[in-house]
Amino acid sequence: MSQQMESAYRKEVDHMVHPPMTARSALPGVVLMVILLGCVILILRTMIVHPVGGLLMTGYAVLAAGFLWAAVVILRDLRQRKHSQKSTGSVAGALTAAAGTVTVVALLIGLKNPSDPKSLFGAFYVFVFYFACALWALEARIKSAELASREQGLRIEYRLADLAERLAK
Repeated sequence: MSQQMESAYRKEVDHMVHPPMTARSALPGVVLMVILLGCVILILRTMIVHPVGGLLMTGYAVLAAGFLWAAVVILRDLRQRKHSQKSTGSVAGALTAAAGTVTVVALLIGLKNPSDPKSLFGAFYVFVFYFACALWALEARIKSAELASREQGLRIEYRLADLAERLAK
């Protein structure tokens, strides 16, 4: 491609992959980051003030680590002032993994007393969180695939324009 055509292509792809962030589009990320950091603080406080057994402590630690990772990824995008579909997928994936681990922990804790029906109520509530995170991760993957196909379409369009320009010469 010519230098001018390649520059226009790179600019268009960068704008498509990393759209600029406005105050309005940054607000959900800021709110989610504050909620996640608040949850990390509350989980750490609970771990210190109310010490529990190893299995539940593992669930707490995994959930806090997942929330902290997601908050760091959101903070990185906010500092760069650009949205990133990779970051959205990373946040959704981290929260899904943490929720899945906590769901397994809740099921294992509930199985300690199988004759009591209320022993698995906690697992049900955590599973709802897991399901929501899994749907978000699936949506992020679909959007990522859609973005990749749009990027490929743009690449083909610019190559065709370059070929048309060369044939015209």
